[in-house]
Amino acid sequence: AIQKGEDNAAALSATIEELSTQRNEHDEKIQAAQEAIVGHKKEQSEADAARAATKKEYDANAADLKAALDALTGAIKTLKASKAPPSLAQVSGISATLRTAAGLADALGLPGAEAAGKAVALLQQPANEVQMQD
Repeated sequence: AIQKGEDNAAALSATIEELSTQRNEHDEKIQAAQEAIVGHKKEQSEADAARAATKKEYDANAADLKAALDALTGAIKTLKASKAPPSLAQVSGISATLRTAAGLADALGLPGAEAAGKAVALLQQPANEVQMQD
């Protein structure tokens, strides 16, 4: 009976030691996972900040484009509303709007911005005034 108790105690001690070792291994895995979580949270925070900056830039560009489109729409309506061919004053007024739109398109790197800039440059050229004979 004594021998049986001692054997049982030795078996239980071995089981306790084995389980203790397993627990230490799991504790190490938990610690590594917690450190990984901290690292991922930091990366997520940095990514969120980068996306916020990108969105801010996008929103600013979208607002600029909307303003340019509104200006162009207004210019087109002005030209269509006039029954007579557009006067030099109207063309000059619209050229300022077109310059703004072309500048925004160029700054945003939109396709066709170079062609729009050339068209605006034509509008900016001084009129060739030929003196009339009396």
